[in-house]
Amino acid sequence: MTRVPAAESLASLLQSRAVPLEVLHRDYGPLMELVRTLIGVVPNCDRYLEIWPPAFRTYNLVVPNLMNLPAAIFGLGGAPKALVGLSMLVASRTAECPYCTAHTCSFALRRGASAQTVAAALLGRDGLAPEEAAVVAVARSLGRVPCEITPRERQDLERFFPPQQAEWIAMGAIAMGFLNKFMDAIGVELESSTVAEVRETLGADWSPGGAGWNLDPESAAPAAPPPADSWREKLRILPQLPTALALDRRWQKGVPSRWPQAGDYLRQHTGHAFPILGRLLNPRCLRAITTVLTLNLDPAQCNVSRETKVLAGTIFATVIGDDALAEDLAALARAHGVDSQRLEEARAYAGGADLNLAARDGQEKALMVLARAASSSPAQVDREVVETCRRVSLPPEAIIELVCWLSVLQLLHRLTAYHRAGDEN
Repeated sequence: MTRVPAAESLASLLQSRAVPLEVLHRDYGPLMELVRTLIGVVPNCDRYLEIWPPAFRTYNLVVPNLMNLPAAIFGLGGAPKALVGLSMLVASRTAECPYCTAHTCSFALRRGASAQTVAAALLGRDGLAPEEAAVVAVARSLGRVPCEITPRERQDLERFFPPQQAEWIAMGAIAMGFLNKFMDAIGVELESSTVAEVRETLGADWSPGGAGWNLDPESAAPAAPPPADSWREKLRILPQLPTALALDRRWQKGVPSRWPQAGDYLRQHTGHAFPILGRLLNPRCLRAITTVLTLNLDPAQCNVSRETKVLAGTIFATVIGDDALAEDLAALARAHGVDSQRLEEARAYAGGADLNLAARDGQEKALMVLARAASSSPAQVDREVVETCRRVSLPPEAIIELVCWLSVLQLLHRLTAYHRAGDEN
């Protein structure tokens, strides 16, 4: 029986435009196979992200560069890979994204986290080593919206790991800020094979929720949890690396990996330097985030205007109560001549007022409605929001682009919270 997304899911508007897997394999075969090795499946999210190709590129810049992949698989630099996986999992569960919770559980188990450690981390049981407990505390606080990480939590993490390693561990949760927002807001459907292999580990209180619309209840038998990486699995990565690394270099060509050069590059290409990036210790992360911000604000790549993105971002920053991110959006507004009255109306709408934006057309108004619904975690996308988008024939590319932008901002929100927690140490 063919299953369809629920009417209150954005996936219901996007399903017919999702890019076929055979097209993705044709265009990005090595990337597909790398991901299959990392989590055991080519995830359904790829088919939605490629509706607006810069979103697919954003995703494929965030994941390897902020998780130190594939180097971490071979134990080369970064931080202990099992702890990075634990950070990703706890943040996703805290953010209430069932899609990411399932995939990060698979990722953590494959990187060597034990099922007992995963259960203890998720359920708050005894049995965690002190360094694991420190990782879990930071990830849980970063997964909340707004983030609640305290100086003490960051300090505890840095008691066990030097600052650069601690940042890599936190970066697992920070990268998931992008993924948690995108998967949850869109309503991406979980793969049955992933659910089968993690259901038992995640426990009886976990449910695929809205991400389970494509699952067949008759084939829900659990499978054995995935084993930790073997050398055979690691070696399977090697043939895919040249093409994957070439794509990464091409997508980031000309982007600096040092500060303040990266800030100057952002100011030139987006109108704002995003100064929080100057706090990053790892050049790979700095370059990737700089690239992602530039890509998502590049008029040559975008269908949604910078002004609309500033307004949507202002709604997001107001909903989650992030004053630092609001300052970034205000700086972008000044750089691009966004009227202060429109900014004020966006803030008021985010705070619960009726939509009073002098939108240029019905599609821009629909984007504002979508921005407010998608800003909270979990997202508040419902049938009314979906119908608002449907009534004005909001293009699938615009939906993906806007949610991708909000997802980038959620990554920045977690990054800012982590580094600001260090100010009081």
